[in-house]
Amino acid sequence: MSTSRRRVCAASARRAPFAIAVLTALAAFFHPSPVQADTNATDPAAPAVAPAPAPLHPDLAAIAAQPDLDGRTRLEIQILAGVNGARAQHGLPPLILDDRLVAAARQHAVDMAHRGYCRHTGSDGTTVRDRLQRNGYPYNNWAGENILCARHTAEAALGWWLSSSPHRKNILHGHFTHIGVGVSMYGQYGPDMTLVFAAGDPATREPGVYRAFREGATAAWIGATREQDRSAY
Repeated sequence: MSTSRRRVCAASARRAPFAIAVLTALAAFFHPSPVQADTNATDPAAPAVAPAPAPLHPDLAAIAAQPDLDGRTRLEIQILAGVNGARAQHGLPPLILDDRLVAAARQHAVDMAHRGYCRHTGSDGTTVRDRLQRNGYPYNNWAGENILCARHTAEAALGWWLSSSPHRKNILHGHFTHIGVGVSMYGQYGPDMTLVFAAGDPATREPGVYRAFREGATAAWIGATREQDRSAY
């Protein structure tokens, strides 16, 4: 074989891998191979998935154990646990903490503590039903309220309420579905406490303390809702 012929063959041999690669690429372009589906891709035609509803009965012990919780909110959570514990002992379902009832309860507890009285009628003449309506809970005939002044622990408060017939009736009432717990730490002789009971709205508004716990934002929520001292009144 001539030298020139050997050069041509050698050059063709060197070009062969490159030519094969080009042909392979073209074949893949015109006849693409199956591609594995992206399991994270969103199908625009698929219906939107609603977020999971917030739990109605989160772990109260875990909420109360948070280091960021203030004494006021911890006492409220302990009272709620005591109320539902008493109901469980009598075969009753737990009451659901609702943000509207919490607002009504806190407002009345603060009003009592800072204005120096202990009664169900507010300093502005409102009743518990007035305060429920003012905070967005629909008016109905199923409403109740327990108040207590100058008790320092949840156990002491629950013991007193459960030993009093009308207060015990509210706690163990089979028709109530929602509850609000409110405490003021500035009572004249100790914390002033309010429980608000209601039924009539099938919906529940998640309490701020539950939402803060769920979102890991308890410190920020406490800072935004901290009770003002007596000088503010």
